[in-house]
Amino acid sequence: MAEALIVSTTEYASKFAALLARIDYTSVIQAHSGTEARRLLSESEYDLVIINTPLVDEFGNDLSVYATENTKASVILLVKEDISEAVEERVQDYGVAVMTKPLSQEDIFRTIKVLSANRRRLDRLMTNNRLLLKKIEELKLVDRAKCLLIMHNKMTEQEAHKYIEKKAMDMRVSKQEVAQKIISLKQHD
Repeated sequence: MAEALIVSTTEYASKFAALLARIDYTSVIQAHSGTEARRLLSESEYDLVIINTPLVDEFGNDLSVYATENTKASVILLVKEDISEAVEERVQDYGVAVMTKPLSQEDIFRTIKVLSANRRRLDRLMTNNRLLLKKIEELKLVDRAKCLLIMHNKMTEQEAHKYIEKKAMDMRVSKQEVAQKIISLKQHD
């Protein structure tokens, strides 16, 4: 269930709605200005943002950078061919896809499919990253508890480790929960 935001002073949303439906975009919202687009981006998550330049209140390249820095959305910036190189130099480091107008439906279709695949890949990487960060925090907590056991109970590192593992098995809880209890008890001593 993917959602797209089309930012354009013209009726690009209706032009792209059918095309986006072919790639499983269930919702296509249109904004008519950069200000309106920023508000919508702050209120909802979009998988894709297409900006048809120029906009009524700005050109659109600043909006494209804003979208990439503040959301997980893939961003396409549509510009006239004669300025495409200059615009691309300004936004390429932010991961904005610049496409020149006029567009063929097939070109935009292929670009959106590639960006959608990249977004799914990025989502998987971000999920893995969150899991790894959680695991690191758990390890830090267990290590802190082991240090407290070593200092206060005169255990070796191996004994402290076995103690935490055994308590977790006996109590049928995670090592992290045991570590938290140890830390809170030792702080009150």
